[in-house]
Amino acid sequence: MSDAREDEALGDALSDADILKALTLHSSRGGGPAIGGARLRHVRRQQLLRCRVVRFTERRHETPRTAFGKEDLSALPLYEGAITDHPLPVPEGPGKITLVRAGSYRPVPCPCDNGSQQCAGCSGSGGHPCTCRNEPPPCDVCLDVAPCAACEQTGGARARTTKARPAASGPGVTAPGSGRVSCAVCRTPEAACPRCSGRGRVRCPHCDGRGRETCARCSGSGVGTHDVCGGKGSLTHWVEGTVEYAHETASLSLPKPDWPDKVRQRLTTAARWQPRIVPPGGAVPAGVDDEHRAAVAAHLARGRVELSRRVTLETCPLARVELMDDPHRVFHVFPGARGLEVVSTLSDRLKRRLIAAGAVVIIVVVLALRLLT
Repeated sequence: MSDAREDEALGDALSDADILKALTLHSSRGGGPAIGGARLRHVRRQQLLRCRVVRFTERRHETPRTAFGKEDLSALPLYEGAITDHPLPVPEGPGKITLVRAGSYRPVPCPCDNGSQQCAGCSGSGGHPCTCRNEPPPCDVCLDVAPCAACEQTGGARARTTKARPAASGPGVTAPGSGRVSCAVCRTPEAACPRCSGRGRVRCPHCDGRGRETCARCSGSGVGTHDVCGGKGSLTHWVEGTVEYAHETASLSLPKPDWPDKVRQRLTTAARWQPRIVPPGGAVPAGVDDEHRAAVAAHLARGRVELSRRVTLETCPLARVELMDDPHRVFHVFPGARGLEVVSTLSDRLKRRLIAAGAVVIIVVVLALRLLT
C-alpha cells in the first residue's frame, strides 16, 4: 500500500470532522475546558500494530551417554542413522521423546577389582599417623599446676609414669574448685588432678593412644569405591536421541510507543483493534502500513523447526491532535467500543514550563534558607 493510500485509509478511520466531534463530546463529559469551535493545529495519524505468533516447534539432538553398571534401555525405541532423519508422528502438544540409536548400545567391563580400588585417602593402609606422634598430650586441667601435690613435695615426680590414662569426663572434672583424687603414682589420696590422676598426661582423643588414626574415607578397610564405574564394576555406552516439542511465543508491537502511560493503558483496555487475516504461507496481510511490512515479514518468517503456528495480528489507528486554541494539551484519539476514545495529556511546552517553574521555586527556597541561616 502506497503512502498516499495509507494516509487515505487512516484519514477515513480518523477524519478531521470525526476527531473534532469526538473532542467536543469529550469536553462536554468533563474532559477539560470547553472546546467549542475548535480548530485543528496539527494532526499526526499512525497505525498501531501488534502481532503474536505461537509456533509449535520440534528440536532434535544426539548425545553420547555413559552410565555406571549395566543400563536397561529395552523400553526405549530405536532409530537408524541420524536422529534428524528418523520419521515420527507429530504429537498434539509439547513433550519429549527419548530414543536409542540402533547398534550404539555397548556394555563394557571396568578394569577394576569388581568396583573397588585402593583407597586414595590412605593409599590402602587403612589409617594415618596421628598428629600426637604417639606422644600423650599434656592434661589440659593441670597444665599450669602440679598433677599431684604430694609427688611434687616428695620429689617423686621423676618416678611418675608417662603412661597416659583416658581423660575423665563430666562437668565436675573441670568445674572451678573441683576436688582432687588419689594419685596413680604415689597413691596419696585427694592429691592428684581428677582428669589425669597425677600422671600429667592423658590419652590422645583422636587415636586413643595408639598413635594412628583410622582413615575416615574407607573406615580402615584400605579399599575405596572405583570412581570410574561408581563401584558397579562395569559401564554402559550408547547414543541417545531426543526429540522435544514445545510452544514458542513471539510478540511484536509497532511502532515503539512514545506516548504517556495513561494513553498506553487506554489503548490496551479500551481500543478497538481490527484483526487481520494472515495467509497460510505467512505473508504480510493487506491493510498493514509499508513502514511496518518489513518488520512484520521478519516476524512471520517460518522457522526450520516449526511444525505449525497460531498467528494473531491486529491494527488500530491513532491520531495525536493539537488544537489552535488549547496549546497546553495534546489529545490522543482512537476507535473504541462505543465510538472514538479521547485521552488528553499535558503538552511538552507546558511540561517544560512547569519544570522551569518548579526549579525557580526550589532556587528561591534555597536562597531564603541561606539568608535565614
